[in-house]
Amino acid sequence: MTGHLLTDTLTMTGREVRLMSRSPATLGASVTFPILLLLLMSASLGGVVLPGATHADYVNYALPVFVTMGVTFSGVSTALAVMADRSGGFDDRLRTLPVSPVAPLLGRIVADALRNLASVLVVTGVGVVIGFRLTDGPLSALGFVLVPVLYGVGLTWLMVAVAGWAGSAEAASSVMSALMLLASFLSTGMVRAADLPDRARPVAEANPISRVCQAMRSLAHGGPAADDVTAVLAWTVGLSLVFGLVAVRGYARRR
Repeated sequence: MTGHLLTDTLTMTGREVRLMSRSPATLGASVTFPILLLLLMSASLGGVVLPGATHADYVNYALPVFVTMGVTFSGVSTALAVMADRSGGFDDRLRTLPVSPVAPLLGRIVADALRNLASVLVVTGVGVVIGFRLTDGPLSALGFVLVPVLYGVGLTWLMVAVAGWAGSAEAASSVMSALMLLASFLSTGMVRAADLPDRARPVAEANPISRVCQAMRSLAHGGPAADDVTAVLAWTVGLSLVFGLVAVRGYARRR
């Protein structure tokens, strides 16, 4: 049974990766928006958020949120792809085959993790060009890359669950895009917690995107990262368990 699930999952992963490779816009959409925001915000807000700091100082502070935004917004395209498989009949064809019912979902999770890894590397590479530096050694640099990818796993389960129960692709994408944008800005990614209004500060500090950004900053520059990395892992496990169950049930109800 385990071998059957693994084989089916690898097959589904390969299918998703091939579809992504035939559509460069899939990766482009997840990196273009955060890169444009990175260039715009670092040029216009750096001196406001960090008075007296250099352009590179703000890039080193804010790059994690733009990396995370690339992962966050790629989740919307995940929801759309799931709904496209449903409406296009691919799911119906799978149900006529001896394929594990969980494999299509797991295959998408793995493929999206690979896409998110590529997005993280591309946005970070642009950040390095304009002044970002990883100063705490190769292991911390690896953690810097993996933290947003792990967060993306939990977020992908959320998106797959939404797509499994949503009645309209347009409604799902518009609502989730708005929520993801709000969550990205209402965090400590671009602005320090102390500079936020009192009412917004508790929300920003509880926002998982804030914990991802804080963990990435610590890993990049040698700060205490354990608490924030643990929080990111907890969010990832929690989102995966809760929305993984919702996604599986949503997929099963269409069988």
